[in-house]
Amino acid sequence: MSSHYDDIALNEDILLDLPFLEGTGIITQDVAKPHHPITLVGAPTWTALASGLMTLNFDGTTQYAQCLNANCADLGFTTEDYTILGVVNWTVDDTDQIIIARYELSVGGWELYLTYYGGFHTMTLRHHHAAGASLRTGAYSRNWTPDTTWVFGVSRIGTSAQFYRNGEPVTTISDSLIDPEATDQDLVIGVRYSKNNNFLKNMLYRPRVIGAALTAAQHKTAYELIKEWL
Repeated sequence: MSSHYDDIALNEDILLDLPFLEGTGIITQDVAKPHHPITLVGAPTWTALASGLMTLNFDGTTQYAQCLNANCADLGFTTEDYTILGVVNWTVDDTDQIIIARYELSVGGWELYLTYYGGFHTMTLRHHHAAGASLRTGAYSRNWTPDTTWVFGVSRIGTSAQFYRNGEPVTTISDSLIDPEATDQDLVIGVRYSKNNNFLKNMLYRPRVIGAALTAAQHKTAYELIKEWL
C-alpha cells in the first residue's frame, strides 16, 4: 500500500519542502501545503547525483533563491518551536554562508548558516532581536567538514536547539536562544537578507522547514529515508 505525502509523520507540520524535482528553470516548487512560490536568482546550476536526484549548486558569488515576504508569513517564527532539514555540501569561502533564513540583522527573524571560525567548521542557528539584553542569540555545532555531503537537521526547542548530522545528535553549544522578533524580510536560501553577501558555495538538496521540534527518532528517520539516494 502506497503512502500519501500527508500520511508520512515527518510531514505532519511541514511548512516548506523543496525537493528540486524540476531540474531546469528559475522556479522550484514547494510541495508542502503552503506551496510557497520560490524563485531562483542568478541561475544556480541544476545538477543530478548518480542516483538521479536533482540538486542545486550555488557559485558563492551571485546565486540564491527567495520567497517574497508577502508569501512567507508562516515562516516568521517567534515563540514557536521549529525544525530545519536538508542536505548540504559546502566549500569554505571568506565569509559566513547562509543556508536558509528569514531575518534582518539585529532586528528580527532567524537564520541558519555555515562558517569557519576559531579553527572549527560550524553550523549556527541564530535569532535576531530589536532590543533587550542581546541583539543576537544563537546555538551552534562543530565539525561540519567542507566538501563533504551532510544530511543536517536542527530543532529549536524553547530556549535551546539540538543539531543532528546524518541522523545522529551532535554536541550543541548554546547561548540560550531568545524568541526572535518579527521581521518583514523575504525568505532567502543561499544568501544574507540583503541579498549581496554570505552566498552559499556548492550543493544544496531538499531544504525543509517544519513548524514543530522533531524528536531524535524523527531526525533519524529523515536521514534513513534519504541516505541511499545521496
